[in-house]
Amino acid sequence: MAPSYVYRVLVTGLLPVIAALVYLEGQHYDPALIRFDQLQSESNAITRLIPEKLEGFRLLGTVRFYTKDNLYEYVNGHAEYFISAGFISLAVGEYTVSTSSSSEPDVIIDIYDMGKSIQAFGVISDESGGTLSDIDGGLTGFRSPAGMSFTNGQYYVKLSSFNDNVQLEAVAARIAGSTGEVSDPFPEFSRLPDIGIVAATRFIKEAYRGLDFLNNVIEREYIIDGSAIQVFIITKDSGDIDAIADSFMKYFQQSGIEFSSANKKNSTVYTVRDPYEGDWSLIVFPDSLVGLFGAADDAIIDKLLTNVSPL
Repeated sequence: MAPSYVYRVLVTGLLPVIAALVYLEGQHYDPALIRFDQLQSESNAITRLIPEKLEGFRLLGTVRFYTKDNLYEYVNGHAEYFISAGFISLAVGEYTVSTSSSSEPDVIIDIYDMGKSIQAFGVISDESGGTLSDIDGGLTGFRSPAGMSFTNGQYYVKLSSFNDNVQLEAVAARIAGSTGEVSDPFPEFSRLPDIGIVAATRFIKEAYRGLDFLNNVIEREYIIDGSAIQVFIITKDSGDIDAIADSFMKYFQQSGIEFSSANKKNSTVYTVRDPYEGDWSLIVFPDSLVGLFGAADDAIIDKLLTNVSPL
């Protein structure tokens, strides 16, 4: 048998083996490499929100990027709070005056991606102590001696300034534009009717009024004719509305709390005779649940029924 023929037979026989080896090798992947690709994608998405320069100021170095794994390096002692609130990633940009050679920042921009708008609002509510207002541009936030904080969709943004010449409102508008226009920064607010003077807005992450099934609750306190009332709202983004309503019914029955119900405008309105909280009302909508404490006013109930329409 000719040597060339033997060689061809051997090569032909090896081809399926080589193909199998190539296939098997392709099944082995490096999880660390895939994780790196994911982090790179997240980093690119959020760091692009940091402007390369501000009017009169230049970026110091590069934008810093943090994840759950290293957030403690930037907010040591407070990282667990952010992570428990839904934190995904953070981008930080520091700026100094364009004509300055200083390495100390005059402006710092922190952009936290909290995953959901309600989680971003939860953070800003806690950071502000519940005292929020509308700042220029229709953003929800608060001011402090050292800067300004606001939310835009899923992003919680902190602006810190150490220079009186910085126009924080302009910076806030620019950041809000880069994070994408949010027609209603927090749509739940628009569902709460104008029933009085807004005294406070709060976010309660867990066990609202001591009830372990009431989580991620938004509460607004109003002053009406000198008296305070509280309206709370939970949307389907925070939990299964039917399951929460069922938990209320079980709680009422187990606690011996009297209640009655009536169907109005495709929603169920419960009047609750609560020995602990006093008389209050609970309205179950298809996609949300609203409670009213401090008033048994049918006019307010009608306003809630009219305003709190499905998102």
